[in-house]
Amino acid sequence: MENINDIKVSLATSSKTRYANGNIIVKLSLHDPAFADNYENSYSCYIFAEDFYPMCNSLESCAQFGFEWPALTYVLSSSHIWMPGKYALYIRDKDDVLIRADLTIDKRNRTKVRNICECAMLGSEDVMTTCLATDETWCKMADKPGVSILRQRAIESMRLCVLNNLRKEKGYGQLDECKNLLICTVNNDIDAMTLKCLHMLMRVKGTMKILDCSTLFDVTNNNPYEPLTEELRQEDGTSYCLTCPSALLGTGGKIIVKRITDKIRQAGGKGALWICGTRYEIDSVLDMFPSLKDYFPSANRLQLKPYTAFEMVQAFNDAIAGSGMWIHDEARHALVSAVVKGFEAGNLASWTQADIRHFVDEEVRPQFLKRVLSDIDVDDPGILIADDLCLEKLAASRSTFEESMRQLDKMVGLDDIKQSITTMANRTYFYTQRRRLGLKTSDKSVFHAIFTGNPGTGKTTVARMLGKIYRSLGLLSRGDVIAVDRTRLVGRYIGETEENMKTILEEARGNVLFIDEAYTLYDGSGDRKDYGARVIDSLLTVLTQPDPDMLIVFAGYEKEMDAMLQTNPGLFGRFPYKFRFGDYSADQLMEIACHLFAEDEYVLTAAAHSELLKSIQQTLQQRTKNFGNARWVEQFVRNGIIPALADRVSALGAPATTKLYQTVEAADVKAAYVKFNPKTIELHPRHQIGFSA
Repeated sequence: MENINDIKVSLATSSKTRYANGNIIVKLSLHDPAFADNYENSYSCYIFAEDFYPMCNSLESCAQFGFEWPALTYVLSSSHIWMPGKYALYIRDKDDVLIRADLTIDKRNRTKVRNICECAMLGSEDVMTTCLATDETWCKMADKPGVSILRQRAIESMRLCVLNNLRKEKGYGQLDECKNLLICTVNNDIDAMTLKCLHMLMRVKGTMKILDCSTLFDVTNNNPYEPLTEELRQEDGTSYCLTCPSALLGTGGKIIVKRITDKIRQAGGKGALWICGTRYEIDSVLDMFPSLKDYFPSANRLQLKPYTAFEMVQAFNDAIAGSGMWIHDEARHALVSAVVKGFEAGNLASWTQADIRHFVDEEVRPQFLKRVLSDIDVDDPGILIADDLCLEKLAASRSTFEESMRQLDKMVGLDDIKQSITTMANRTYFYTQRRRLGLKTSDKSVFHAIFTGNPGTGKTTVARMLGKIYRSLGLLSRGDVIAVDRTRLVGRYIGETEENMKTILEEARGNVLFIDEAYTLYDGSGDRKDYGARVIDSLLTVLTQPDPDMLIVFAGYEKEMDAMLQTNPGLFGRFPYKFRFGDYSADQLMEIACHLFAEDEYVLTAAAHSELLKSIQQTLQQRTKNFGNARWVEQFVRNGIIPALADRVSALGAPATTKLYQTVEAADVKAAYVKFNPKTIELHPRHQIGFSA
């Protein structure tokens, strides 16, 4: 390296935007003129972003180089976007000496090279630029978002491989490496190709078989373990990666674990066992099967990280390129700016590669095709412009969190509940932002809740709001509501309840599991013959775990729910939040009714308005325990008043006019109330369903 006098780097872009892509130029100023005779093979260059994210290198076929004394120039091509930040430039000479230089790119695309130093032999940087930089398998995996820990593991495995080759040459013994891994994902955003690439990079003997644990036990088969038997027909030495490991917590899990570990043990170290899932899933499996812990040293637990802003930008860029679209420089700048802004605001905290591809396929591509196909230009078939990108969905003035909170605030009444949920959500958002900023955060709160109140008081609707709020904060990967009750949970025979719960918990992963009339699951008698108690047992695997990617809500009448919790204090402690949903007042029910009319552009006459309020007040005077509150109002409006309006208009036989078809008269309200008074449509509680042994 003594022949290098100076190193200069510049971005080869004519774009004046902050975020450029394409070529980067590396110029080496040399001392020795004799170098001109053999300059082509004397140096190789590599550039990486932080955490060894590969940007480009001079060994790729698209790289160019030239020599004009005293400068050797490399033009390195990159498909990635060059963002302001820190990079590392590596230069290796023909004697295998490797130097590193810190490279920074500022917001005006200006570059600076400094802190040039020589790298240690067989260090991570040395191995990465010799064994991995041009490895096809490495190239498939290394630029995936969120896999920095997998890159590091591949590098360390390669270092050990190189060291063992040296030890073999010297006649020393080989240093074994445990190939078993626990891979803890953030949002289950890791695909089969990435797992298989890591398997090959770690030089594990044999092939990798990825097993979805939820498919290994089929109760409908005469032999429920037949799917497992088929999968284990692989030759000895096959490695197994278990995905959806929470399925092992259900019926058949014990046998599945035993047969797979027996298969691994019989292979005599030729294969490996991997478990890939969320931290909660993996911890649950290890707690249920403690013997598994012996397979996994602490260093073999790999915790994937959330995407960085840099990785998020590259993922959007790759998704657009993968869809066959080219993007204009100004549109690229707008896209990256929106992604960075959305990321910093927390809008994209829980986005996965699948979400990004869906956005490109369902939002960007249709908008692009609509514009291009409307006026096809033979000479210019079109490239993406900023108007095609639907950027308002990435960098809106309000974050998804704020929008979810706004929707909650728009609900009628529930003032105390709104304030409590707002405080809870704000605290969660506060801790999320602290973690994103790298600040120490010891908060380990769980957010399971109990909703008490009569029917129609907004419990299910608020659960939906919570799902959206926690989805926006990245605490839930999906954020939908899975609503169930005893009829769907409790089985009719031994083993069916456990199967039901396995299915429900898998469906509820990433969502809100809303269990209505939860008090029917536990009568306080301690009778293990009641299958409802087995539902509670299954739920405890979620309730006892931190970050379970699931929010459980127990809902029901206040008196019955309190009785259930008093007989089971341990269960009460798993629900830190309790919200009481009071009955709506006449004014609040009137407000809900007016919202329903306004949604469909109906107009009440003054007389109809008075008659409606009178009907609601009369209803509340004879309110029963099972009165449906807002649910009753919705039925009254949609199934009572509107049909009465339709009957009256049809009977008139008058020409259709806007006023006629949207005006609600007092007579319509009176006709509807005959059928929709509370005693006529009183809601009755469901009878307990499910058998006892």
